[in-house]
Amino acid sequence: MRGTVPRRSGGQIAAGILAEVRRLQGVLPLTCAAVVLAAIVAVLLPLTPSYDLDVFLRAGHALLHGSDVYPSPNSAAVYSGHSFVYPFASAWPFVPLAALPHTVARGAFLAFCAVAVLAAALPRSDRDQWPAVLVLSTAFTISGLQLGALSPLLMAGAVFVWRLRDRPAAGGLLAGAVVTSKLFLVPLLLWLLLSRRYRTFAWAAGFTIVLLALGFLVGPLGPGGYLHLLSRLGSNEARQGFGPIGALMNLGLSSGLGQALAAIAASALIGVAYRQWRQGGDERLLFGAAIVAAVALSPVVWSHYLALLAAIPIVFELRRRWFVWLALCSWAIAPPHGVHLHTALLGITALGSWLVVAAVGAAIELGSRVRPWTSHL
Repeated sequence: MRGTVPRRSGGQIAAGILAEVRRLQGVLPLTCAAVVLAAIVAVLLPLTPSYDLDVFLRAGHALLHGSDVYPSPNSAAVYSGHSFVYPFASAWPFVPLAALPHTVARGAFLAFCAVAVLAAALPRSDRDQWPAVLVLSTAFTISGLQLGALSPLLMAGAVFVWRLRDRPAAGGLLAGAVVTSKLFLVPLLLWLLLSRRYRTFAWAAGFTIVLLALGFLVGPLGPGGYLHLLSRLGSNEARQGFGPIGALMNLGLSSGLGQALAAIAASALIGVAYRQWRQGGDERLLFGAAIVAAVALSPVVWSHYLALLAAIPIVFELRRRWFVWLALCSWAIAPPHGVHLHTALLGITALGSWLVVAAVGAAIELGSRVRPWTSHL
């Protein structure tokens, strides 16, 4: 009869409900990511000035007006959140932003960094999307977004270098831009070399050299002057950060000995990863070792630098539990700026932070073997 509605069987109804649940499962993580980003903007951003972004904007403004972007190497203001201490080429992308009102520039940079983090952490196939939300929710990422630091952007850049590793020109140019932005990421070039991606390495190393050479040629500092500036920066900030070199210095070791021990440990880590790869292991071991070595070898390691560590579980496509662990540890070790949590972990030394992270990671893995997690977790 015309106008009647065909009856649906119980199986069809169940299939329809299941399809709707699956659709919601795909939408819910992205909705939560939007909520997290809104909370960052509304609640956490007002807790601190955007120190790092302000430094970049001042450098861009100085370039627009022909002024010097660098402080005097002997100045007491040689701090990463107060003075421009990056390779000269790092200031170039901020020239257009410097011409905008500060609020607009900060919003544009925040949006670009957040989109880059989500794009790097989202799976490329129909896999679990919650890790992207968890990476955005780590205190390390949030601190970087608060300060307008490059670290969240560099984490995303490292992930995209991995995804573009089979495209020498694109992957190499991106790797060169990432390394030039923060020179402590040079171990990424070592990963490309050791994994025999010679063409990608050539593009990356060549582009890095070109950017640095152009900066030294047209900028106010030559190689010697810039190295002296970095030396001053390390002596001013190493003890206050979260890196192993600063932790060893706080234990009474000299800066030179701390750097030597960190270099030995980083070399041993890369050596073990290389041996495993040569024996038929996963190239991701080399990538992960390069990221850890970069952080370990940097004399200056602020909490937002640790956002780079998220590139490792992303590239390994680890289960959700590892991202939960990363997010929880990040908030326990170094909450975002302006957030004060009273837990047993706060106030411990940088060396203790690394030991806590290692212990929690081992406990999670052992627990998962005793009582297996679900496939998504």
